Amino acid sequence: MAMLTDARAISDRQEPVTLEDLGVSPGIVRDLAIKTLFYFGRMTRRQLCDELRIAMPAVEEVVHSLTRDGLATVLTAESYEPSSYGYALTQSGQHRAEEALARNGYVGPVPVALSEYVAKVNAQSITAMDIPREQIERGLSSLVLNPDTRRRIGWAVRSHKPLLIHGESGNGKTTVARNIGSIIGGTIEIPYAVEIAGQIVRVFDPTKHTPVPADDRLGDDDMCQPRRDARWATIRRPVVWAGGELTRQSLELVLDPDTKLYEAPLQFKANGGTLVIDDLGRQQIPAVQLLNRWIVALEAGMDHLTLHTGQTIEVPFDVLLIFSTNLPPESLADEAFLRRIRYKVEVPGPDEAEYREIFRRECSARGLAYDDDAVTHLLATWYTNRERRGSHPRDIVEAVIDAAHHDGCPSVVTVESLEDACRSYFLSPRIKPPSAE
Repeated sequence: MAMLTDARAISDRQEPVTLEDLGVSPGIVRDLAIKTLFYFGRMTRRQLCDELRIAMPAVEEVVHSLTRDGLATVLTAESYEPSSYGYALTQSGQHRAEEALARNGYVGPVPVALSEYVAKVNAQSITAMDIPREQIERGLSSLVLNPDTRRRIGWAVRSHKPLLIHGESGNGKTTVARNIGSIIGGTIEIPYAVEIAGQIVRVFDPTKHTPVPADDRLGDDDMCQPRRDARWATIRRPVVWAGGELTRQSLELVLDPDTKLYEAPLQFKANGGTLVIDDLGRQQIPAVQLLNRWIVALEAGMDHLTLHTGQTIEVPFDVLLIFSTNLPPESLADEAFLRRIRYKVEVPGPDEAEYREIFRRECSARGLAYDDDAVTHLLATWYTNRERRGSHPRDIVEAVIDAAHHDGCPSVVTVESLEDACRSYFLSPRIKPPSAE
């Protein structure tokens, strides 16, 4: 079994009870409560608990200070339960909310301290995982790869060191990278936001993080057991992708000029999981600059980010880094740079036996009967001087299905249906006519 793959194994921090326990400035929590009341208009203590993701005693401290300072007023309670007491901002509170929103527009769970985030990343580090060979084999079982390629991929995954997957387009490099992410699996915890030097950095990203249900209680049976810190989301170990759209800005803290709120960079969001840079060499940032940006991070496991104030902060760089390219690796960077990527694995085109196996699997996946004689004809007539690609069988089978659907006839793999599909799929005609024998 892999180590530290389940967030429950490291969710040992119970819900902070007081403002002091939260580990961030009380002023940040107070401003956040004011902004939340500003948006919702009227809220009970319980609703504030749910929005801020903090314990009732901490909320009580906040609303007590707001009412004491004339920034909020107590409304008629729905019951005698303190949690049902309603609150709304006074006119002074409205002005204070506008000032707080001018400083930053963040509204959501109370952020966690940077030191607490670093400790959590270290506790659930991907580098601490021991991924058995059998688990890797299962994760790659859906792919038709030669044994040497499969073995070398396994070396890289178990080592947690950077991997460059290269080879011609259409041979499954992206699929290999995707499957590696699924091999690791498990869950981790990430904060919704982190407070860094008085600034708020948004970390949780619903487009990149997949939340999973988490038991809020640290105990299994007793409802009186302390609750887990709800400022942390339980997610599947992330697999974060970046392709040709990647820019230098994607790798740095980005400050929104309107909201004054920072967005965490890609590698920050990928911590504890896999970061895939697809189509290396086709980004808006040259490959050499990209590798140069991460030289220190790759060696030290720490990244350096800069706030708009000029202050530099150190954060964990805890990712399995995978590059994928169909360009020759030596054209991307010199040997000194490429040494930083410990493993370079080529995914070659399939040999004839592998091509037939891929074709067989594609037919099976779509409920078609596989005809080996028809595929033999296909190989003999369309691949005499054409390189085989791992993606060809899928595309050709889909073309057979599309043609049958259009013509209103059953989808069948035959010499004729493959001929029709190939005429529409390949740009050049078949190289060699079928044998007259």
